[in-house]
Amino acid sequence: MATVAIGDIHGNLAALLDLLEPVGRLITPDDVVVFLGDYVDRGPDSRACIESILRFRDECPAEVVRLRGNHEDWLLRTRADHSRHSWLLGMDAFETVRSYSPAAERELRDAIEQAGISFFLKRTPLPYERFFDSMPDSHHRFFRELTLSWSGDDCICTHAGLDPRVVRLADQLAESFMWGAAGFPGEYSGDATVVYGHWNNADIDSAGWPRPRVIGNTIGIDTIAHGVLTAIRLPDHEVIQSRHHAPAGGNI
Repeated sequence: MATVAIGDIHGNLAALLDLLEPVGRLITPDDVVVFLGDYVDRGPDSRACIESILRFRDECPAEVVRLRGNHEDWLLRTRADHSRHSWLLGMDAFETVRSYSPAAERELRDAIEQAGISFFLKRTPLPYERFFDSMPDSHHRFFRELTLSWSGDDCICTHAGLDPRVVRLADQLAESFMWGAAGFPGEYSGDATVVYGHWNNADIDSAGWPRPRVIGNTIGIDTIAHGVLTAIRLPDHEVIQSRHHAPAGGNI
């Protein structure tokens, strides 16, 4: 049995498809594939990335686990409360909205313009309905079923690491899994290997190529800001990467 962890995708469909091909050849029915979260935003193809992950899950002989990143967390908060706009304004989320419905993007931009300064001074609801209505039921289930962490014999997988001051995985806060915590990864001293994304802290080799960041018993595989999607297989630590594709910028 092996664990294959796949890093942040951020709407980069070309990199995702490029990576899933070799990953698909490697895995066996006894393996587990763990997507570390941040599937959406920044890049132009969030909808197609979700669809590709669902198709991979349906065709894959191995168990496929999907974790919740901070971008998905804020998307879900907006779905629950249409007056919360941190996802839209702080996560390059217009790219995601456009991938589902260009009309929804125009409607949201128009509503912000019409609200004027009151948009920033009050909790002003926005018309997100067209966007969420454009999302297929299978995508709603995808976001609803995301989990916070996965642990097996080879490693612990989370989106952004964990709090090194908290010993038991069951006692970790959800925010630490999705957003990270002070002291991680440098102060982590646990016996289990932690594989994470989120931090855009790749090691850049002499040729300018992004590699996983290994610090103690932690492995960071968030390289998508460099246009490369990274996976790692444990316990043998084999690294699988896409070719270089145009990256999208933005916040963590």
